[in-house]
Amino acid sequence: MRTGRPPLTVGTWGDISAVRMPNGTWRARGRYRDYDGTVSRIARFRDTKSEALTALKLAFTEREDPTASAITGHMRVKALIEVYLEDVAARASLAPSSRERYARLATDLVKPGMGDLQVREITVPAINRFLAAIARKHGYGTAKMARSVLSGMVQLAIDHGALHDNPVRQARRLEAPRRQSPRALSVAEHIELLDKVAADRKAREMDLVDLIEFLSATGTRIGEASAVRLRYLDLDAGVVEITATATDGGIQEWTKTDAGWRVLALPPHVVATLQRRIADPAINTDEVLFPSPLGKVRNRSNTTGELRRLFDRIGFDWVTSHTFRKTVATRLDDAGLSARQIADQLGHRNPSMTTDVYMGRKTTVAAAATLLGRPGAATSD
Repeated sequence: MRTGRPPLTVGTWGDISAVRMPNGTWRARGRYRDYDGTVSRIARFRDTKSEALTALKLAFTEREDPTASAITGHMRVKALIEVYLEDVAARASLAPSSRERYARLATDLVKPGMGDLQVREITVPAINRFLAAIARKHGYGTAKMARSVLSGMVQLAIDHGALHDNPVRQARRLEAPRRQSPRALSVAEHIELLDKVAADRKAREMDLVDLIEFLSATGTRIGEASAVRLRYLDLDAGVVEITATATDGGIQEWTKTDAGWRVLALPPHVVATLQRRIADPAINTDEVLFPSPLGKVRNRSNTTGELRRLFDRIGFDWVTSHTFRKTVATRLDDAGLSARQIADQLGHRNPSMTTDVYMGRKTTVAAAATLLGRPGAATSD
């Protein structure tokens, strides 16, 4: 029994013919089986045979599932980014800070780096080149986050039928740079750093001096300190309630973890600093106690960058905001507080996190009575 030729696989084409037309142009023609199963005859006309064949093959590759969404293999990555941003914005499970971070990475890094490629041109070599460039320019951490965002975008294209697999998963793994073991500031280093910060003109212009004093005396995170407001402050009792986090998109009315909500006792010099700030008409403390120079809620990424440049400028290139958390943990540990008490100060759920990461050992400290007071300040018995 004679059987017909097997049908074309969906998304493929059969034999192609090319003939010269009476007017001198070339016609390339072939059959293509669309994603809905129908077979179409497609033709392209060009001045030469090779041009006609190339144009026809391009037409085949650009045909997409007519029942699929607006995401196609030949759409530009910059158009895919717009769809991705809409998808991210609609995901209620994401924290506002996460949505803001994903949007910023997609817009500021993926778009200029890969935006003019077609979705089907997101290949392993292209991804490797892109991520290597990001790592060189912005560092390993940023490249790792960009990879995650790009993978999410590609997965969205897969979900809509524009791609069949995720090349980001096959891309070369990023190699994390060797990190020096973090340590706390010694008392002498702490005094020197605070003095240099206070003497730095740019630090004063960016209103970083008091913020750093607060961070180094409380062990709070940048976002937590930047979200402190008057209604959560009791200067008579000398305490502050940590209830929120400043992100790149404004104030998030919850802390990093449930354990992040806490009430902290403030050293006397911090109470005096806050009293001075509240009384100073030049500082807008109506919204937050540590606003940006423009009087707005600080952008966490911008503040992190400002601190990085400041510490580099004054000769403390190994210090980060988390160095202050480690320093606070170490001071309290040397003063005899328990791991649970120190974890409560830092806002950790598990004391093991505090002991494993934040307690620096083998440091020379002043008398335990000073605890978290400003290093070098006079004390009374």
